[in-house]
Amino acid sequence: MEARFVYVFILGILFTGTKDLLRSQIITSDARLKSRGLWEIYSGLVLLVTLLFRAHNLPVLCCCLLIQTLMAQFIWKKLHYDAAQTTIMHYWFGQAFFYFQGNSNNIATVDISVGFVGLESYVEAPAIFLTALSTYAGPLLWACHLVCFLSSQRDRSPVAVGHGCYCLALLRSVPAAAYIVLVTTLRYHLFIWSVFSPKLLYEAMHLLLTAGVCLFFNTMEQSHTASKS
Repeated sequence: MEARFVYVFILGILFTGTKDLLRSQIITSDARLKSRGLWEIYSGLVLLVTLLFRAHNLPVLCCCLLIQTLMAQFIWKKLHYDAAQTTIMHYWFGQAFFYFQGNSNNIATVDISVGFVGLESYVEAPAIFLTALSTYAGPLLWACHLVCFLSSQRDRSPVAVGHGCYCLALLRSVPAAAYIVLVTTLRYHLFIWSVFSPKLLYEAMHLLLTAGVCLFFNTMEQSHTASKS
């Protein structure tokens, strides 16, 4: 029951952020309204991840948010990093926090219990969504923070978010493509099903989520640029 109340509050925050984001795209073309909507969506995702994480992973999430704040205030702004450099650092931190959560290349480390948070029985769609969100919370939070940070910088190029999404997609595609070639070459290896296949599944799911995030934010950025012109 407590988790369902939290879900209601999170949906309210996400709805408010989505409303502000759509208003900035369709009605006003206001960059500040768009940035506020993005940060509200990001805050809703942080609260949802906090609900799903186990107690021993909450300090990891706090460290993640602290590092994001410190890097945004004292590194990226002060040193005037461009979109590509900022994207690379976000990608590295996202990968690091993926393993800090306790994940690995083994299917056994996937915590499937988060798929039942707030549910009385197994429901396929919410269970898959919650499990994927909890497993890839680190990379997703850093990817969303990247878009929010680039959008909040007034002195950046209007296409900075698009460049950041492109760099993020490229950084995720190159390792996945290399691993596909490796798995194809070693398809007759003794450990192909026990070692290589789980890693390939992780890479494919991570690539799918990254593509979805980049496609969504890039589409919103293009529509925002078109409405301004």
